[in-house]
Amino acid sequence: MSIYTLRFIRRLFVLGYTIIDIIDKSISIAYKRQKLYIEISKQPYQLPVVKILSKVLADNVSKTLIYYKKLKEEFNDNVEEIDFMTYDKISYLISEFNLRIYTTEIKTPKEFICFSINFEKEILALFLDIQGRMINNSNDTTSITYIILTDIIKIKVKLINNLESHR
Repeated sequence: MSIYTLRFIRRLFVLGYTIIDIIDKSISIAYKRQKLYIEISKQPYQLPVVKILSKVLADNVSKTLIYYKKLKEEFNDNVEEIDFMTYDKISYLISEFNLRIYTTEIKTPKEFICFSINFEKEILALFLDIQGRMINNSNDTTSITYIILTDIIKIKVKLINNLESHR
């Protein structure tokens, strides 16, 4: 039996899934975002403005990673479990999203801003989908999981609005 199978069985029968598992997957997405922005800044013959913008967004991802890690510490033992079927669907959505992350060649600052807005909107849509799947009844909107996802979504909306103001 592989280590991944053992972890799966342990999670399924012992601990269950929580928002911490979703945050772990969000951290994975954030690292990929950061790598993408760094790759763009290192493209040969890249305009200095695009290099600066991509480095700014990479720094923003660093702040997001710090935020996610603080959330994990703060709520590590104080969160409700997510049922396996819901988590399985969420995990699949995130895996599919990770497969669609790509680096593109950017030629102008406007192209970079538009690319970044679209990319961040895709991430926002993913989090909105995840949050929607967490609601089974009216009480779920007061759960810690829902509240954490709401905060993450607010931060993402703020970033998108900031990017759109520079379009």
